[in-house]
Amino acid sequence: MRIGFLLLLYFFCTFSILGADYQLFEENGKYGVKDEEGKIIITPAFEGLGWSDGSFSIVGQITGYKTNKKWGLINLKAQRLTEAEYLNLYPSGGDRIIAKKQIDAVSIKQGCIDLKGNVTVPFKYDGIKIDGLRAIVFTKTGTSFKYGVIDLNGNTIIPLNHKNIFTIGSLRYGVQNSENKSALFSEAGQKLTDFVIDSISSFYQNKAIVYQGLLQGVINREGLMEVAPNYREIRIDANGNIKAKAMNKWILMDQQHIGIDTTFCDLLLPTPSGYIVKNGKNFGTWNTHFKEILPITYGHIQQAEGDLAVVRKDKKYGLIQTNNTVVMPFQFDSIILSGKFVRTKEVLLGKPSWSLYDIYGIRKSERNYESISDFNGKFFKVKNYGLSGILDRYGKETVSCVYDSIIAYNDDQIAVKFHGHYGIIDFKENWLLPPQPFPVQLIDENHYMQFERGIYLFKDFDQNLIYFTENALSVQGKMLKEVLPDGTEKEINFEGITVSRTAPAIVDDTRIISSEYEGLRGIIRNGKYGFIDNRGRLRIANRYEGIGNFKNGLAAVKILGKWGFINAEDKIVINPSYESVTEFRNEVAIVKRGKFGFVDKEG
Repeated sequence: MRIGFLLLLYFFCTFSILGADYQLFEENGKYGVKDEEGKIIITPAFEGLGWSDGSFSIVGQITGYKTNKKWGLINLKAQRLTEAEYLNLYPSGGDRIIAKKQIDAVSIKQGCIDLKGNVTVPFKYDGIKIDGLRAIVFTKTGTSFKYGVIDLNGNTIIPLNHKNIFTIGSLRYGVQNSENKSALFSEAGQKLTDFVIDSISSFYQNKAIVYQGLLQGVINREGLMEVAPNYREIRIDANGNIKAKAMNKWILMDQQHIGIDTTFCDLLLPTPSGYIVKNGKNFGTWNTHFKEILPITYGHIQQAEGDLAVVRKDKKYGLIQTNNTVVMPFQFDSIILSGKFVRTKEVLLGKPSWSLYDIYGIRKSERNYESISDFNGKFFKVKNYGLSGILDRYGKETVSCVYDSIIAYNDDQIAVKFHGHYGIIDFKENWLLPPQPFPVQLIDENHYMQFERGIYLFKDFDQNLIYFTENALSVQGKMLKEVLPDGTEKEINFEGITVSRTAPAIVDDTRIISSEYEGLRGIIRNGKYGFIDNRGRLRIANRYEGIGNFKNGLAAVKILGKWGFINAEDKIVINPSYESVTEFRNEVAIVKRGKFGFVDKEG
């Protein structure tokens, strides 16, 4: 009994809030209403009180009642204003109640009744949405919908023959025809624009953004176009001011930097055979002359090479030809196209699963892997259970996945890490250098480098030590290059014999900051930059705030915070007026002065 009391108390408290001054209560499975003093004003004799959506409220001293699984209207004097003949009843926010009624054995329609129970909108619609003094209504025939607008007495405002109608602010409607074009209508049903708009936003500060294709414009409440739809993005601020962003314009230039073609799109990415193009949220491809290859309909295009493209559709990737023929189905979480090979990833049980295919969609690998690297011209590095191996171009695992990592390789040898140690194997997995604790570097078929406790050890595979040093040691062709702490450079042949020695002539606090380019290398002295030659002689005085390397006979220099270019004779060729510059390549450099551009060697 106590449990029943607690449940009933909770029920009272909940609905006294929702019902304001009235309380909905239950007794013996029936519902009634009490006033704020607890006096019963509607006896508990109904299956439900309130509305068919489960809410309870009083609208103009009226609420709904349910009996025999149907709804009617009742007032707070317990007088039934209608019979219980409706399948649903719910208030619209005004003095109309939207009702649903069984018309015949197969038809259920919606209409409206007022607070006296009188039918104001006949029961002939499949849906009604009341908006102020108007209602958007629709009928359904099969899978086809027809929309219109009526007043609350059922009079037609906008005929019931449109594909869709939606409110776009007070007293204005967007109306869509069968061709998916929209027009602006007033609350009186007057057509304010033609059906030329793709879509229209709600009004804000008496202005709405209209969309035509990828472009946007602005229309006012009278249907007048204040801003033509020529912009990629438009924003309206709280003061009604309009900010517009133009469409990105792309210019195709020849080698002389003369424009030969233009186009407009959000994003343009070069590919070996043309461009990946993005407009809005969709991607497509163009050829080198901006002509469409793949339509701009895909969720993403990851790669496009030749007549193949990796595209995304419904969150999955597939491989297609440029004529839209599907080579590999849209079932992968990632696809990487690389030359004649295709690597695919599927996430299975939360883990990546990679496979190797050819460009015809034929699977090459016999098993799946945690990862498959790019083809390095000889093999693919693969990994399973955290261990590395090698897959050949035909999909055969030629080196088992038992190594910590594959470090490096040459034509005949592979440097590996195995159980935390380092060694060298051949491609048949024979050990040429058994695992040992020190890192190794492949040199050639007869030699390798070992780095042990800060010492470089140059050895052959018979374990003969040929040369060693604590200084930095690198391989350049068939020579070893050693750099001593004072900057002296030594060349040592593979027999361990020093064949040349070059000591830079550096004085006071001069510090070399770059390698040699076109016979000159950059230095800094006393906080200023200049250049010396390969004999250490100062050729360009240290008088610049910054420098770049010499390329094509010119080097970038910084004077008073701006960049320009000098030649090897320390003559200013291009005046320092740029925020940033690059080195010259193919006779041009990229420069920035607010925006980016090109300059040639004449400036």
